Amino acid sequence: MAPSIPNDIFQFSTLAAHVSGFHTGQPHTRDLTSHGTHGIGIYEDSSLMILLDRSAYAIRKDGTAVPAPLDDKLPFAMVTVFQPTYRFKLPSLSLEELEALVEAQDLGVARGVNTLMPFQISTTFSSVALEQGGSLHGVEGTIFGYVVPKWMREISGPRIHAHFLNEEESKGGRVEGFEVEGEVHLGFAKCGRFHLGFPQGPEWEDVRLSSD
Repeated sequence: MAPSIPNDIFQFSTLAAHVSGFHTGQPHTRDLTSHGTHGIGIYEDSSLMILLDRSAYAIRKDGTAVPAPLDDKLPFAMVTVFQPTYRFKLPSLSLEELEALVEAQDLGVARGVNTLMPFQISTTFSSVALEQGGSLHGVEGTIFGYVVPKWMREISGPRIHAHFLNEEESKGGRVEGFEVEGEVHLGFAKCGRFHLGFPQGPEWEDVRLSSD
């Protein structure tokens, strides 16, 4: 297999399909590193996946994180060979400020409104609001995810679609909000190419993805 180009994004299925009830996985955890070093996803049992530096973790419904079983399948995944083109050290940051930052006119070519952008934040968070396990406070860890253009919402998810893993690799979840007070290391890149893999089988053809 040819090596992946940095910051190209490989996605399997769509978030709209998962929301509509398509929970049949095809790629295994072990397949992810063929296409990326970093990523997020969802397993068949609705556990979340976060991939950091080619190490994958499964995040259970209670927010507990464990090394991801290599044979588990994912009905939704987004992975990339993450090499941040733009790096910032910031005195503070929140989810809303992240969105405003990447849309700012003064970022020039780094600005992202219509382009899918992988990003990573590593710091001590004053708070992280998670869909799994509630909120964490005063916790070191990493957020990895994607800034998603509004036109791709049903394909790849909400504007900020990201997962969190704490420094101890024991807790995590889907990020609903965060605040940082102290030095923040933010890296992001602009995706040049987006690859979408379609599930195979009758279950996929039965998914209702639009009202038409």
